[in-house]
Amino acid sequence: MKSDYKTFKFTLRTMAPVHIGSGEKYTSREFIYENDSFYFPDMGKFYASMVAKGLDRKFEAFLMEHGKRAVNNRLVSFTYDNRIKDRNFGGYKIKESDYENDKSSLGTLNEISKIVRDGFGQPYIPGSSLKGAIRTILLNSHPEWKEANFATGRKGKEKEDKTVVPWGAKPGKDFDDLFNEIRVSDSQSLKINGIDFKNEDIILVQKLDKSSKESGDKLRALPLYREALPPFTVAEFTITTTTERAASMMRSLGQLSFDFYKSYKEFFLNDFSEKYIQDNVQYPIYLGAGSGAWTKTIFKQANGILQKRYDRLKTKMIGKGVLKLTRAKNKSFLVKGQERKLVKNNENLYEMGKANFIIQEVKV
Repeated sequence: MKSDYKTFKFTLRTMAPVHIGSGEKYTSREFIYENDSFYFPDMGKFYASMVAKGLDRKFEAFLMEHGKRAVNNRLVSFTYDNRIKDRNFGGYKIKESDYENDKSSLGTLNEISKIVRDGFGQPYIPGSSLKGAIRTILLNSHPEWKEANFATGRKGKEKEDKTVVPWGAKPGKDFDDLFNEIRVSDSQSLKINGIDFKNEDIILVQKLDKSSKESGDKLRALPLYREALPPFTVAEFTITTTTERAASMMRSLGQLSFDFYKSYKEFFLNDFSEKYIQDNVQYPIYLGAGSGAWTKTIFKQANGILQKRYDRLKTKMIGKGVLKLTRAKNKSFLVKGQERKLVKNNENLYEMGKANFIIQEVKV
C-alpha cells in the first residue's frame, strides 16, 4: 500500500484524575505521612544515609520484619523511633488534599500504585495508552466492525471473523492492519495551569465503586490508592498516519468519539444517577486504569462474556457492574464567560479516567 504521511496534533485535557500505572507500588515502608503531606524519599539515598548514621543493620531488620512483628512497619515510625529528623533524601512530597481517605483511617493507606515516569523521573502518558483509548473509540463507533478473533480462548465454536476494517495479522493472509498505519507519540511535557508538570503536582486518589440505581445506588470505598494526574492536566501528542484511509479516520476522530460516548452512555452510564456523570466540554475519551472494563472493550459484544469471565475469577459482576469513581477537589472553569464545575455532585466524585481532547491536522 502506498505511503501517504499526514501529521495530527492531539491535545488531551484530563477532566478527572487519570492513572497510567507503571506496575509498581509504594508500600508503607517507602513513604512518610506527616504534617499533612506524603513524602516519597529516594530509597537509595535514604539507605545511604542510614549507613552513614550506623543504622543500616537496624533499617535492614525493619525492612525484613513480617507477621506480628510488622504491626507498626511504617517508614514514619522507623524515623521517629530512631530520632531521624532529616527529610532531605531526594524524592518528592505531595500535599494532602483531604480526599485521600478518612482522617481517622489514614493508617489503612498501606500501598499506593505508582504512576508511569520517564527516564528523568517525570510523569508522562505513553503513546501506547492513548492509542489503546483511540482504538476503543474506533471499534465501538461502527456496529459492523468486529475485533478479529474476539472469541479466541472461549470454549465452543469460534465465531466467524466479519471484520470490515482490517485489524491485526491474519493467518495465511497478506499483512493488512489499519491500526499499524496510525503512529502515536508519547506525550510531550505535561502542563498544569500552563506550567511544566512536576511530581509534586500528583494527587493520591482512592478507588470507589458506585452501584447502579437498581442495585441501591451505594458507594463502596476500596483500600486501593493510586498516584494520579489531577483534573486539567494537559498533554500533547503527535499522531502520524501513513495512509489516506488512516488519515481520514483521524480527521473523523472527534465525531467518532461522540458516537462512542453516546452508545456508552446509553449502554452503561444511564444506569447511574446523572449527578455522577460529567459533562463533555470537548471530545470525550477515557484513559488509564480504573475507568472500568466497558471503556476498554467493544462493550456490546463483550456484554455477557465479560460477566462470565468475572465469574470464573470468582469476582461476580452484578448486571453491568459498578461505576468507577474517585474523589478529588471539585474544580471550576469558564465556558463563554459562565462558571461551570467539573462535577455536579456535592461529594466531589469524579469519573475515573475521564478526559477530553481536540485534534488538528498540521502541515510539516
